[in-house]
Amino acid sequence: MQIFLGKQPFSIDAGSNIRTFAFQTGQIFSGTIQKLFPNDTALVQAGGRAFAAKLEVPLEAGKNYWFQTVLVDGEVRLKMLSEADANGNAGKALLPQMQLPPGKTFQSLVSYLAERGIPFTKNDIAAIGAWLKHVPDLANGLETAAFMLQEGFPVSEGVFTSLLAAGQNIPADQLLNRLQQALQQGEQTPETRQLLALIRELGAGNGQVTGEALRLQIKEKIQKMGLFYEAGLLHGDKTADKGGLPLKALLVELLQKGGGTKAARDAADEIVQKLNGQQLLALPGGAVQHIWMEIPLSFAHVQTNAVMQWSGRRKKGGKIDSNYCKIIFYLNLQFMKETLVEMNVQNRIVSIRISSLKKGLQEAVKPFLPALKEGLFKTGYTLSDVRFGEFQPGAVRAALSRPDVSGKGVDLRI
Repeated sequence: MQIFLGKQPFSIDAGSNIRTFAFQTGQIFSGTIQKLFPNDTALVQAGGRAFAAKLEVPLEAGKNYWFQTVLVDGEVRLKMLSEADANGNAGKALLPQMQLPPGKTFQSLVSYLAERGIPFTKNDIAAIGAWLKHVPDLANGLETAAFMLQEGFPVSEGVFTSLLAAGQNIPADQLLNRLQQALQQGEQTPETRQLLALIRELGAGNGQVTGEALRLQIKEKIQKMGLFYEAGLLHGDKTADKGGLPLKALLVELLQKGGGTKAARDAADEIVQKLNGQQLLALPGGAVQHIWMEIPLSFAHVQTNAVMQWSGRRKKGGKIDSNYCKIIFYLNLQFMKETLVEMNVQNRIVSIRISSLKKGLQEAVKPFLPALKEGLFKTGYTLSDVRFGEFQPGAVRAALSRPDVSGKGVDLRI
């Protein structure tokens, strides 16, 4: 294997765990010098990755430093900024050099990114640190910031706010109820009445609880909420406006015109940000496509909130590979309470895990398994097993973490 250092390749044994890793010029990260080589070259460990790099000054093996990538005579080199703090205060020595305030928010941000090996720039820290001061839950803000940088999203306040809203704990159905109440308290304009009518439609459901009824309701709710409205317009989808403008388009119009009460505009902005975040999470990312959505569902006068994530491989031509995917479905049901369904597909072999707070779920589901197996077989899939477990706090967040990609499909290690 060859690691390219500037203009010259540096040879590494084929069995080594060293691999190439691309940094952008000006990025800062925390790394440990694993081994020193001739010509000011070193093996650096950062965030679980090992790579060879050119150093500007000789350093000591075994020590942890803050580095910045710099371009010197056409070569990318590592400039040592300072020795990293050994007492867990990762940003203590670095913040003064970046001329940033040594407050808790900035220190927490730098430490969080350093622990995960995520590189950043001075401008990234300055901007994100300012946004984090307005986030009620710092832990959620740090997680969102790290995700934004790691996934290569543009570092902008709009992207940060949308990703943060997508991951918030307030369900979509509760946000819609809040918007409905705020609109009802204000002036009843044509725009307001149109929004209220659409919210009532989103709250309506089908009394039948069947697979086909659920499929149709999900499809209808996605269209009415406008999850992919802009994408449809961009690709010339003539059905994008079928049945009237979706919720997102109406909310954007309300915000642009400054209509409704302040409470209504605040609720509308929160929903728009949440929908924007879901669209960002559905953007193509290399070989794996992720689609994440949260929609309100109704069954026999019972309203709930559904969270779904689909992750699958893309073939060379860009088409989805139906042989390998992972589907996660989360519901808070009236009788089964919080329920998480994880379905893994590997080479068209399906395994399902159901986690719920409902006792005796396995015995209740057992009579339906033959029909499930037959239904999958008719569509070209084989059911291998169905496992059951108790729903645990944090299970949804863990399951919705983006899976890695292996050469054989979606890596199921979550």
